[in-house]
Amino acid sequence: MKIAFIGSRGIPHGYSSAEQIALNVGKRLVARGHQYTVYCRSQLFNDHTPVYEGVRRVFLPTIDHKIFGQMLHGFLAGTHSVFQDYDVVHFQCLTNTYQSILPWLLKRNIVINVNGQEWDNPKWPKTLRHSFFKSAVYITLGMCREIITDAQGMYDIYVERYNRRSTIIEYGTEVVTPRNPEILDQYGLSPKQYYFVAARIVPSNQIHVIVDAFKRSGSNKVLAIAGGGAYGSQFYQELTQNAGDKVKFLGLISNQSHMDELYANAYGYLHGATLGGVNSALLRPLGAGCPALAFETPFNREVLEMREGEICGRIWENSAQLAEGIQEFDSNANLVERLAELSVTQIKRNFTWDLVADQYEIFYKGFIEQWPVEKIRQTVAAQKEKYA
Repeated sequence: MKIAFIGSRGIPHGYSSAEQIALNVGKRLVARGHQYTVYCRSQLFNDHTPVYEGVRRVFLPTIDHKIFGQMLHGFLAGTHSVFQDYDVVHFQCLTNTYQSILPWLLKRNIVINVNGQEWDNPKWPKTLRHSFFKSAVYITLGMCREIITDAQGMYDIYVERYNRRSTIIEYGTEVVTPRNPEILDQYGLSPKQYYFVAARIVPSNQIHVIVDAFKRSGSNKVLAIAGGGAYGSQFYQELTQNAGDKVKFLGLISNQSHMDELYANAYGYLHGATLGGVNSALLRPLGAGCPALAFETPFNREVLEMREGEICGRIWENSAQLAEGIQEFDSNANLVERLAELSVTQIKRNFTWDLVADQYEIFYKGFIEQWPVEKIRQTVAAQKEKYA
């Protein structure tokens, strides 16, 4: 099969789940004999070699803009794709729905992973949320015989709101262990003496809740916060002034080996994301054996709840509950160790990139060969049995 992937910044890039799919699914499918092409934003890369770890790269320009950068790049990539002999063109996220119209009109096999609740994401202006993304949903459903959702919770939303079922393919992560703990010295941290937060996908108000809960818990550990966007904003200026000396703001960390080391050496992970679906920022600490205290959403529960009825972490709804969870972790190292073991088990069973690649391979094959959609859904879901 010849597959094109549109909707990421390109590879290698550690920004979001789209880049993680593009690289980790792409290189696995290439190893199985398929051709996989990822469209990349040319200005983000100094190295423009056409192949990376077996995955073909096509570099196209765009503008440097938070909202319109990906939209323009997706339009150029979609236009470029119609002149290629791809068997399937995969558009990632509703952001790229309009860009898929031309390939669809020209009878290309269009696959769209709708990703999360873009219509509720506060990073987008209200006008965009209420017009662009909601209309994009209806266009996607009209064009695509089958869509991909990344969580059972997202599947349920599309059934309840639009009476449309879908194929569920969740995200993946790697199982990692501490390899180079001295990296922590660069951040003023010590192994198992800090709680970690990857703040990029966490709303500002949730960062405030996490910091408040940590202070209320009286923990003798450190709270380390990576990312978070506009550190120069008034919100972050006020937050840093009032956080106290046990809260460290690490800034943006683009080195993914550093992030792996920070996950693998943390005592616990505090996850405040509120929107669906399955979030790679929650999967990565679990794969590193770092148990999570996660905000109450159906998507976070889907990640933490195990088939035996156990849960590989704790759920919180407010600052008081999170403070209690931190106190429980601090007072029971054996519990934390047990949850760490369960976290890795949960990833190996349900969220490895090998499994995700298996599922995408089946999906693409079924989509190209015009399988009945129910057969596609059942065959994709059955891939998990290999990892049980």
